[in-house]
Amino acid sequence: MSSYSYHSVMPHRVAVTCSECAGEAVFEFAENVRIKTNADLGWFQNSKHFECHKMEDPNGQSYNVATYYHKLAGNDLPAVGDLPAGYRMEDWAHSDRKFRPLGDWRGTLICASCGVRRKHVLDWPKEAFYQVEYRNHTLWAFDRASVLELAEFIDASQRKPDDFTYWPFLMKIPQVFLTKQARETVVKRLRKRLG
Repeated sequence: MSSYSYHSVMPHRVAVTCSECAGEAVFEFAENVRIKTNADLGWFQNSKHFECHKMEDPNGQSYNVATYYHKLAGNDLPAVGDLPAGYRMEDWAHSDRKFRPLGDWRGTLICASCGVRRKHVLDWPKEAFYQVEYRNHTLWAFDRASVLELAEFIDASQRKPDDFTYWPFLMKIPQVFLTKQARETVVKRLRKRLG
C-alpha cells in the first residue's frame, strides 16, 4: 500500500487518530524560538513553560531552541513576565499564514473524546484521521475542511487555484485518485469518512 506525502508545509493543527480511543483528536504543532545566549539557555532549561532542544540549520550547524507546546496546559499563551530580555511570549505564537514550513514534528495531542492531552511526536500521514484507500493507495487530508475541498477538487471538471484554499496540498494529489474511473469511488469514500 502506498501513501503520498506532501511534507513541505502543513497547517498548524491537523486531525489525527487518538492513540488511546481511536477517535478524532487534534495535533497542534509546537513552536520553537532560537535561544540567543548561554545565559538564556539556562533560564529556559529551568522554566516550566518551555522545553529545550538542539536543532540543526541547513549548513549543519547546531543551535538551541526553546519549544512551547500549544494547548498543553491551557488554551492561550501563558503570561510569562520574567522572560529574558529580547523575548516576548508572542514569539511562540503561530504565524498568521495558513500553512507552516516543516522541520520539527513535536506538538500537543488533544482528544475531546477521551480527555488525552500530552506531548506527541507526529507520524504523518500514518496518523491522519481522514484517510481513505483506493487501489492499494492511501489518500489523506489534514482536517474536515481539507476533506471537503479534496472531495470538491477530485469531483471538479475545472480545477483553478483561486477556487481552493488548500491548493498547495491539492496539487500533490497522485493521479491515481484523479482519474475518471476513480472519481466517484474516491469522492464517496471521502464523504463517508466525514460521517
